[in-house]
Amino acid sequence: HLKQRGAKKSYGCGSPVLDAEPQTGEVLVDLGSGSGVECFMAAAQVGPTGRVIGIDMTEEMLHLAQAATATVASRLSYDNVEFKKGFLEDLPLPKAVADVVISNCVINLSPDKRQTLHEIFRILKPGGRLVVSDIVTDEPIPVAIKNNEQFRGECLGGALRQEDLLAMLRAAGFAGISLIKRFPYRIEGETRFYSLTFRAYKPKESRQTEVIYRGPFAAVWTEGGVMLLKGRRTMVELSEAESLATSLFVLDGQGAVANLTLENSCCASPVEAGIPLLQSNACCGAEQAETASVKIVALPTLHQSVNDRHPSGCMVCGQEITYRAHEREVACHYCGGVKKTNALCIEGHYICDACHQQDGLSAIRLLCAETKEQDMLVLLDTIRRHPAIPLHGPEHHAMVPGIILATYRNRGGKISREDILAGIERGSKVPGGVCGFWGNCGAAAGVGIAFSVLLAATPLTPKARQQVQKITSRVLGAIAQTQGARCCQRETVTALREAALFSHRLLPVSLRAEADFACRQFTANRECIRGQCPLWKKTESQASAK
Repeated sequence: HLKQRGAKKSYGCGSPVLDAEPQTGEVLVDLGSGSGVECFMAAAQVGPTGRVIGIDMTEEMLHLAQAATATVASRLSYDNVEFKKGFLEDLPLPKAVADVVISNCVINLSPDKRQTLHEIFRILKPGGRLVVSDIVTDEPIPVAIKNNEQFRGECLGGALRQEDLLAMLRAAGFAGISLIKRFPYRIEGETRFYSLTFRAYKPKESRQTEVIYRGPFAAVWTEGGVMLLKGRRTMVELSEAESLATSLFVLDGQGAVANLTLENSCCASPVEAGIPLLQSNACCGAEQAETASVKIVALPTLHQSVNDRHPSGCMVCGQEITYRAHEREVACHYCGGVKKTNALCIEGHYICDACHQQDGLSAIRLLCAETKEQDMLVLLDTIRRHPAIPLHGPEHHAMVPGIILATYRNRGGKISREDILAGIERGSKVPGGVCGFWGNCGAAAGVGIAFSVLLAATPLTPKARQQVQKITSRVLGAIAQTQGARCCQRETVTALREAALFSHRLLPVSLRAEADFACRQFTANRECIRGQCPLWKKTESQASAK
C-alpha cells in the first residue's frame, strides 16, 4: 500500500507495530510517524472501526505521509488514518484518547524525555499500552558523543541508559514494563548501543490483593516497587499477583490460599466453610487432589494504594492526627508491625514511618536522580505534586537533602548520583514528629545532611563538622521564628532558602532558591496559620493578580 518514496524515507531502529498487537477498533498513535509506514501497517490491523493518528514535527514528512493516505485508503476500502503536526513534549491530543502508542527511534531525540513520557501517559486510556523501539546503552554515554550534533541526529547522542529509561517510565506512572527484544545496533568508540523494544502500561484503577511469596529467592521486587520477602504477607497490585501467580500464595479474606488447590493431611483438619478450594477430606494415603489454577480476585482489605491514601490527616481515613503525651505500643495499619508511638488519628489508626514513606521515597529517589532542575523551590514544587507525597510527613525529611544535592549537581557541582541517593537515605531515617518530640526539625536536619555530604563531614573532621552544625542551627532558628503547628511545606521552603544563603560562603557552586513559591494547600491544612505564615503574602498577591 506504500508508495516507494515513502517506504525509502522510513527511518527507525525496529518497527514496533507487530509487537504492539493492535486490535480491531483500537485507537493507535504513532509518535514521530515520518512517512507514515507504521501508521499504514496499523491501519489494516485496527480495521474500519479503529483509528490511527500519526504525529510528526516536520512538514516534509507530514506532506509525504499525507500524499500516500489516499492510495492506502483506496486499497483498504476505508480511511482511518490522519496525521497531525506536533511535538513529543506537547502532543496535540486530548487526554485518555489512545489504546496504543508506538514510537520507532524517536524518543531519544526529545530534549525533555521526562515530559515526553508524561505526555504519552496523559493521552493513553487507563489500561492502554506504550510499545517503543529505541536506542539504549548499558553505560553512561561519553560527553563527546552526547554533545555531538551528528551523533544526536543519528539517535546516539540522546540515547538513554537502559536502567535510566526504566526508572523514567516508572516515575511517569507506567507499570507492567517488559523488555521484548534487544539487538546490537552500533559501536562508537568504546560505547555499545542497542536497539531495544519495550512495552509499558498505563495502570487501570488500582486493585490490590494480599499475597505470600513462596520462593525460591529470599526476596523479589515487583514492577510496582513492592519488595516481597519470602514468607511475609504483603499487599500487591492484582495484575502483578496474576502475573506472578505460580510464585505466590494469594490469600482470601480469611488468610487462606485462594489460587491453588491444596490437600489436607492428618495434622490439618478439613476446613468446613468459607474456603471452597480447601474443602477436602484427604488424609494420609488418600487420593491426592488435582492442582487447579483459579482466577485471582481482588479482596476487601484495609490496605490502600497511593491513589486511595488521604493526602492530609490520617492516610487511612483522613481524620485529624492527635499527639499523646505518652507513647504506647500500637500495630501499624499497613504492615502490622508493633511499635511505640505518640501519634494516632482520632479513629485510632497508626502508620509507621516505613509505610508512611514507602511510595513517597521511591518517587523522591526517581525525581531527584533524573531531574535537570537547578532551582530548589521549583524541584520542591514538582516533588510535592506527586500523588505519593502527602501534605505533611517524614517524606519531607528525605526530600530536603535530595533536592539540595540534585540541584547542586545540576548547577555544576561535583557529586555523584550515589551521593544524592545517600543523602535521601539518611534523611529517611529522621523519624516523624521530631519537630515536637525532639525539639528539632526534619527539614533543618535534612539541610545538615546535605551539607555533610557536600563538605564530606564526619565525626572526625572538626572544621566540616562544626560548619554543618552551624548550618543546621541557623536553619532551625529561622524555622523557629514562626509560631504555629507543624507545616512541612512552610518549614521546607524556609530550610531551602536558608541553605541557599549559606551556600554562597561554603560551597564552590551556590544553590538557587529564587522561584516564586505560593501556598496552594491552605484549604486542606487544618493547622494553617494563614496571615502569620511567610508564604501567605505571596499566596494573597497571586490570588489578587488572578
